[in-house]
Amino acid sequence: MRTSTRGRMSAQCCARRRILPAAPLAGLRIRRYTVDRKPLRRLRPHHTTTRMGTLSRIALGAAATLALAGCGIPSQTTRILDGPEPVTVRLEPAVPAAGQFADLTVESPSADSIVFESENGLDRYWSRDSTLRVRLAPDFGDSVPAGRYAVRWHGQLLARYLKPARIRVCRQGSCREIYHEIAVRLPEENHRTVAVTAGYNTVFARRSITGSHRAVLFKEALSSGIWSAQAEWADRRWSGRVAGFAGQGERGAAFDLSRVVKRAGEVSYGIALHVDADRSEWLPEGQSPVLADRTAWRVGLGPSLMLRGVTASSQLGVYSDGAQVLQIVSTRVSINGNLTEVRLPVSLSAEKTFAFGGGAIVSRRRDALERLVASVHLVDAFAVNLGLSTHRSAWPNVEPSDDLRASETLFTLGGQYSLSW
Repeated sequence: MRTSTRGRMSAQCCARRRILPAAPLAGLRIRRYTVDRKPLRRLRPHHTTTRMGTLSRIALGAAATLALAGCGIPSQTTRILDGPEPVTVRLEPAVPAAGQFADLTVESPSADSIVFESENGLDRYWSRDSTLRVRLAPDFGDSVPAGRYAVRWHGQLLARYLKPARIRVCRQGSCREIYHEIAVRLPEENHRTVAVTAGYNTVFARRSITGSHRAVLFKEALSSGIWSAQAEWADRRWSGRVAGFAGQGERGAAFDLSRVVKRAGEVSYGIALHVDADRSEWLPEGQSPVLADRTAWRVGLGPSLMLRGVTASSQLGVYSDGAQVLQIVSTRVSINGNLTEVRLPVSLSAEKTFAFGGGAIVSRRRDALERLVASVHLVDAFAVNLGLSTHRSAWPNVEPSDDLRASETLFTLGGQYSLSW
């Protein structure tokens, strides 16, 4: 519970009060003012240092934006004072998330001026009119940047933090002060480190092979089912993933491992390893001996940027299909919503790999893979999978115009069930 300077009691705050650093200037505050007139013109001296939230909170805001795409932003209008001189407050969104801006409107008919300020007096806005319109920054009322998370109390998630404020409405030299609170929705800090997932997907495939002078040698479009499973682990220094899939004419497995080498604030720098093997049995062997079904494997190693549950890396490595060995350049991004610092309702995996070589000085042997897979969590354990991947290969012949080229495009739709702890 918290008592205002006017002696009134506010609602219970759903997060602990921030603790200011014990330094000689820890209590120093600089007032920030905003003047609002019609037409709207604002002048707001601010700290020279830009205050940025953590990457996890930014990612949470982005995920919330995706979840609310196509929907209107909810707002809330509250009449905090009735009578012949009412005062109305409108906030949009109704409960802003941590790190999110909010639009505030305070109205009182026939008022000469309206002042809205934080309880500590750090932020102050005023208008010489009956209406005050301002945009509240995420650090409203904070003298220092503060990272807050929802806490659990007796099994309940307390996900709202109340920021106290004062509203002063003046008419003909007489002013009235009203205590008010802005509710902020806090993210839940994620302490889970292991996630096991299994699912079933329907795959819509389009495949083709072209030969001399772009002549179509093979073409098909079909759908099939595929089972997948994976296990993931993430902590502050290591993250790993083992995944496998099996379906009609398609099966494979992959292994990823990342290790933090150096920390720089919220982001860490490290090294990432990727190994995978797969076998596609759709290539018609009768067209050419180079198209014989073989198990292909890839190995890549390179630097990475890491945040718990999030890894982005660029890698160099080798690729082999049992007949030739190629060099690899690849980029990979992985966001595991179940294991990120703040649990996200979206998991994402993106990959772009290009393999080239084959022994000649200028070889036309190519293998390119692009894949994007997203899982949207409808509830804590169940998610809907959406995926798109393209795989293109080229085998050189005597003449460039006679090169064999294979192309495969896969659309994936399905679901998965996850357990995490």
